[in-house]
Amino acid sequence: MTQRSNSVDIRDLQDIQTPFGVCLSGIYKRSFAYITIKDRLPVILTKIIDTLSRNKENIAEIYGENATEEIKQITGFISKLKNEVATNKTLKPLQLLPDSKDNDAEEWNKYLIKRTEIEEGTPTWFNTSWLYCECYMYRALAQEFALLKSMRNYDPFEQQKQNAFTNSLASIEALSTYTVNLIHKVGNLSIVETKDELFKLLKSNLWGNKCDLSLSAGAEVSQNTNPIEVLKTLDKDILVNNLEFVWNLLRNKDSDDTNIVDIILDNAGYEFFTDLCLAAFLIASKLARKIRFYVKRYPWYISDTTANDFHWTLTYMENSPNKSIQELANYLKNNAWSIEVELYWTSPYDFAEMKKRDSKLYAKLSEAKLAIFKGDLNYRKLLGDINWEYTTEFRQSLRGFHPTNILSLRTVKSDVCVGLVPGVAEELFKEDESWMFTGQYGLIQTTIAGTCQCSNKTC
Repeated sequence: MTQRSNSVDIRDLQDIQTPFGVCLSGIYKRSFAYITIKDRLPVILTKIIDTLSRNKENIAEIYGENATEEIKQITGFISKLKNEVATNKTLKPLQLLPDSKDNDAEEWNKYLIKRTEIEEGTPTWFNTSWLYCECYMYRALAQEFALLKSMRNYDPFEQQKQNAFTNSLASIEALSTYTVNLIHKVGNLSIVETKDELFKLLKSNLWGNKCDLSLSAGAEVSQNTNPIEVLKTLDKDILVNNLEFVWNLLRNKDSDDTNIVDIILDNAGYEFFTDLCLAAFLIASKLARKIRFYVKRYPWYISDTTANDFHWTLTYMENSPNKSIQELANYLKNNAWSIEVELYWTSPYDFAEMKKRDSKLYAKLSEAKLAIFKGDLNYRKLLGDINWEYTTEFRQSLRGFHPTNILSLRTVKSDVCVGLVPGVAEELFKEDESWMFTGQYGLIQTTIAGTCQCSNKTC
């Protein structure tokens, strides 16, 4: 898996895997960070240019004649950004909008100053933290589009996200039929049956995280199997399974229980549909009273769910010829959920900084009985993108971030992972040295009060 650098000037480049205890960074040539910055990010940027070029007439039709000139402008910016990534240039301050009160670009610029002080020099793409520079790329893109007049609301990943949904219709139809039938009979389910159905939908939700356009560098992804039928065959690939703790938390209700479940979303498309199915069941079974869906403010990591993606999905479902999809959409319309837009999810900070940087959001999450963090990027931000020892307790790796009970549902797609039984990681490396990048393996990890998940076991 060793990759070779050619003419790129990368300070301190080391032909090793990421050492334990440090943040993931492109300086380690045997890391996924190095592969991402060297290969995947330039491909993602190239695909945006291709999309703009291929759809320029349609874009001009929608956004007006000025869009043609703006496409040239934004294409030039992306080409320059791609070259800066490839040649390990310094990260630049974001240009500020003149009239926006809620834009966080200034906070990003402050963070660049902070990173410059920490690193004793302006951060460069390979030499700085991978989490920082990768998030910076998407934030810089969003800012450049926001600076445009006609195309300021254009989402360069919109069509890819919508294709990811429509390409997975076979699985979506199967899961919607299953969920709607489940809702119809939910009042007659025994406690054991309710628990079993919750576990099925949570596992479906976990495996929906495989459909990640960022991992595929924008190549099409889809889900075509019956998601319920394949669950048992995938159980062997769940490396940590704390579902029992989730069930015990949700089924027990105190007199002052708010019964709110927060879902911090990851990918649009098929994965988001599994989020909706899970939410519908939680409400129908009275395991939750309200669901708050947290979306991204900007187009993010190609496939992350924005408010526009949320509304597009519901509209598609409402107009679907499939009766179960249509019925599920109508059910969702009539129940207690909300779309929450918070800037922190697209800020430069990991989650351990939230209490200090955004105390209102931290307090808001504290209102919930359970916060479900979906996907790989949320996992990296929970762990600070630190290469912890694989047997580190999940709660310890969060470094004090504990606004409420946390459930992380994540397929492993980057080289950070905690909570494993001793010896498991070593065996997986023997089988496949790239096991941390494939999305084959899943984690269901919790920090539920009164429980301990040391090395995937209760104390």
